[in-house]
Amino acid sequence: MMSKRALVIIAPGCEEIETVTSIDTLVRGNVKVTVASINPNKQREVVASRGVHLVADHLLEEVAHETFDAIVLPGGLPGAEYLRDNPLVIELLKKQHAKDLWRAAICATPAFVLAHHNLIGDALVTGYPGTEGQLPAAQVRKDRVVVDKPNKLITSQGPATSIDFALAIVAALQGRETADKVRKDMLA
Repeated sequence: MMSKRALVIIAPGCEEIETVTSIDTLVRGNVKVTVASINPNKQREVVASRGVHLVADHLLEEVAHETFDAIVLPGGLPGAEYLRDNPLVIELLKKQHAKDLWRAAICATPAFVLAHHNLIGDALVTGYPGTEGQLPAAQVRKDRVVVDKPNKLITSQGPATSIDFALAIVAALQGRETADKVRKDMLA
């Protein structure tokens, strides 16, 4: 069986906990993770929202031609705004949806990126408290994590929900049993 692959896209001002927790948890779930930067300076390194330096494996344009089982968007500001304003990110999200592959967004990114570009459709969603007004009102849930299987969309609220968010991605890609084992091993 081929290993599942996830693309985590980072930008200046992305939220550290959401980024690193997603990467680490996915790796623990035997998902091959590629981290790609959309740094406007064309550097793999970005300075995250709290000043932590993160280094991507690639620039996004270097891996944009590849297919990933999931695309993961960490939140944070101004990281979510960089993601929202990057045409390649939006193109990849549209292709991901068209191919019926998973998309995952946490914190500000469900509102700032997905809703802004009409990429939610009829999916149920959640996001950072205070961003609900930017999400489709009838579809918003107050849950920590919302998994909309028919639309292959996973959304979550913020830093404190990062482990649950990442475990939901592991479950979607590798199955509930793998996610439960990772949860148990992490004492989550």
